[in-house]
This record gives sequence, C-alpha cells and structure tokens, in this order.
Amino acid sequence: MNYLKLSILVSFLFLVGCSDSQEEPEAAAEQEQGPPFSEYMTCTPGTDFNDNTARMMVDEWNDLALDESLFYAAGHAPLLEESLGGEGKVYWQLFWDSKEAADAAWASGPSEEFAAWAEKHQSVLTCDGENRRGYDAYFPNAENDNWGEPSVQWVTYGHYCKFNDEDGLEKLEEGVEAFNAYLDNQGDDVAPYRYAVYMHNGDNPEPYASYDFFWMNYYKNHDDAQASYERFANEGASVQAMFDASATCEGPNASDSYQFLPDPDDV
Repeated sequence: MNYLKLSILVSFLFLVGCSDSQEEPEAAAEQEQGPPFSEYMTCTPGTDFNDNTARMMVDEWNDLALDESLFYAAGHAPLLEESLGGEGKVYWQLFWDSKEAADAAWASGPSEEFAAWAEKHQSVLTCDGENRRGYDAYFPNAENDNWGEPSVQWVTYGHYCKFNDEDGLEKLEEGVEAFNAYLDNQGDDVAPYRYAVYMHNGDNPEPYASYDFFWMNYYKNHDDAQASYERFANEGASVQAMFDASATCEGPNASDSYQFLPDPDDV
C-alpha cells in the first residue's frame, strides 16, 4: 500500500462528517478513484475586512448556486504578517471531487449572481482565482486518529518541504508509516490531531512550485499544537530522523482556520 494514498472516503470523513450507514457502500465504491482535489487561493483583505464582514461574506457565498462537485471550503489566516503569498494575505481553500470537476467549474465562468456577490464584498476580501494552486490531498491516518467530530474552527501548522534526493518520496512513505505507528501508540489523553500531505496536481505558480509537498498538522487550538510538538520532540526522534532523510522542511507556520462550506451557521 502507498501510505500517502487514501481513498476519498477517509478524507471526506474529515471534511464533512459521516453520512448514514446505508449510503456508505455506494460512497466507498466511488471513493476508490483517488484523493480529493484541493485548491488554495491567495486573498487580500480590504479596508472593510473584519470578523463580522468576513462572516457575512461567507454566509452569502453559501447562498449562491455553488457547483455540486465543490463539497468543502475553509479559510486560513496566518498568525505571522508575512506568508508564502505575501504580506497580510489570507487563504481560501476549496475541496472538489476531482481536478476535472474543478477545471470544468472554473471554465464555465462566474455567474451573474457570483459576480454581484464578489463586487458587493470587494472592500472586504478579494481572492486571486487565476493563480490558484491545485493539490491532491492525502490524510494518511484519518481512519485511526482521534480528531472526533468535525470542527468549524481549528488551527493549522504547515510545513513546506523539498525532497533531498530522488528517493525522497519513498523515504517519506516509510516515515509516514512510522509516524502513524507513533500516533497509534499514544495514550488516550492526547489532544485531537489530524494531518494531511498535499502533493502538486497541476502547474502551480512560484514560490509554491519550488516545494515538493506541503505537510499540514491540524489541532483544535494552539495550546494543543504546542504540546504535540513538544511531545514529538521528546518521543519521536527516530521518526523525525526518517523525515529528515526524506526532505528538508520549513515551518511550522501557524494559521487560524475556519470552515466556510458547509455553511458553519448550519452546524
């Protein structure tokens, strides 16, 4: 088994929660096709950007006739002023059934309804859809982790990584297997945690294209993140050595993250 490659079912459980048990066999058959496709857009806050206006913008976005293949979206606000996208940027993330479905949705162009929504909220936030980045999103331990119920707010700690040599991917898979074993051996008292590995799918712009993959750690809050990093530093040295043999990574780069779709007001 390729330890990076999970079915869409595993990722879908993270993103939108479980459907009822009668639907699972049919869903599982569809989900063997591969991982979900995820896109990031870099966004620039405007003069009217604040928690209330952003919430209203997202709420009205959910009222639009969104493409059926778009099943989840999130927003990420870096804690540091400077991030890969530039100074003062935030990020809008989309999850699609497939890259083909995403490309078709973008190719159809914005509806009049969408254009009116974007114009109405341009003083709040504008996003660069033209230079969006596409990735296959893998959640290698989602079946066994302790994340629990889906969250409408969490924190993300990202690492941006470059393989050290041509065997980097194979070594990463070995490291992921060891890391999953490390996680499985944790006690029941550890805080909820999930991680994902994002691999390029498409021609992504710089500076993103200069990295081979992006490793994202998800926690319920920053205190849990700090405790997790400290525990791994004390107990996971052998696993870290495997990761170090695979790739050289930057980070962690922390963000506050928020569910945009499904509508968080409906949760």
